[in-house]
Amino acid sequence: MRLVFEEIIINPLKPVMQGGYVQRDHPYETIHDDIKAVIYVLTLESGKMVWVTVDSVGLGSLFLDRLTRQCSERGIELNDDNFIIGVSHDHSSADMGMLIGDTDNSDPDYLDYLARILAEAIERCWKTEGIEVYPRYSSLIVDGIYSNRNDANKLSDKVVHLIGFFDQADKMQALFCQLSCHNTVLGPRNYALTSELFGALRDRLGSYFGCQVSMANGNSGDMGNRQYRTGQDYPDLQLMADNLAEQIERKHSKWQSFAMNHVSRRHVSYSEDVTFNSQQWIDKINEFNERLKHTDDLTERKVLLSGIEGFRYKQSLGDGTRTIEMHADVYDFDELQIISIPGELGSILGLRAKAASPKKFCILWGYTGNMTLGYMVDEEAYEMECQETNTTVYPKGMPERFTDAIIKVMNKGE
Repeated sequence: MRLVFEEIIINPLKPVMQGGYVQRDHPYETIHDDIKAVIYVLTLESGKMVWVTVDSVGLGSLFLDRLTRQCSERGIELNDDNFIIGVSHDHSSADMGMLIGDTDNSDPDYLDYLARILAEAIERCWKTEGIEVYPRYSSLIVDGIYSNRNDANKLSDKVVHLIGFFDQADKMQALFCQLSCHNTVLGPRNYALTSELFGALRDRLGSYFGCQVSMANGNSGDMGNRQYRTGQDYPDLQLMADNLAEQIERKHSKWQSFAMNHVSRRHVSYSEDVTFNSQQWIDKINEFNERLKHTDDLTERKVLLSGIEGFRYKQSLGDGTRTIEMHADVYDFDELQIISIPGELGSILGLRAKAASPKKFCILWGYTGNMTLGYMVDEEAYEMECQETNTTVYPKGMPERFTDAIIKVMNKGE
């Protein structure tokens, strides 16, 4: 296989709203570090495939439509068969469009600009022959940096997956790093543009391995780092990035060669009829607004404000029964399976799916596409009050049944 890669800076040309925290009320004030996108174009025996990772909380449909149209105008037809785009899910970069239940604070000029420069980068990579590379896999389990953010003692996914692309001289040319953790250390009072934890980790790993690094998030719907840090400022961010990088550098397993010369995609589609009661959410909105009057704690206020946004969205669905659809994609390479989830899958559900893979290695790539699915967490999470269950539209047990549907597709024909 051949690989072409490029990293581009995607800072807005003027200050815009940051995505991720409903508490922010004005555009960013400074730039702490550049936000970026990393493009990989893989030339396999079955054809070309594009992987893109973006420093963003999420990509709205308006932006993705702009991007695919810009690529099409350049003679590159991107579709679900040959294109995966995912975000780091940081909460301090530019707002790029509406997610479920959120207010759209994106800037149209920035969306146009970003679609253009990203399409130009994809075109450059697409039309370049690239270098012959050989993929190898490694992994590790990290400790003391992140966990289930609602209960640190619960089972959670702390596996870091690494795919190194080595050249004929046995030098790593590029590294794809995937882990499952909310890419958030800085809080809503941060008005500096930044790529957050994943950006700092990308820089550190790039220096250590001497190559281009692409960071992908995973099944981190209920994964975070707040139990392991003392604050929400840049020293905390750098300390966590350094600790995480040190574990990756020291603990990662021996590199194992594997084949990924061919790829095929299978789609997962699952739906249920769900009954909604708008008065229930009106009552919750009133309750949360009353509780906001009595707390100045930033974390508690974030949960309450995010909950109110979620309740308003569910209230907007009205009364009665409607069909709720969930979808995902499974990419089968020769000895690798990638599960692409357009939303925030819970840690345990992702562990279950990966364990069921018939392939040698399996990676769950979350926060892909337009992230239409929102939070999907396990049944136990519904027993406590938390941000995930406040905002999700899925009834208890539906995420498990969706996971079952994914596993069925993963093993189809095996």
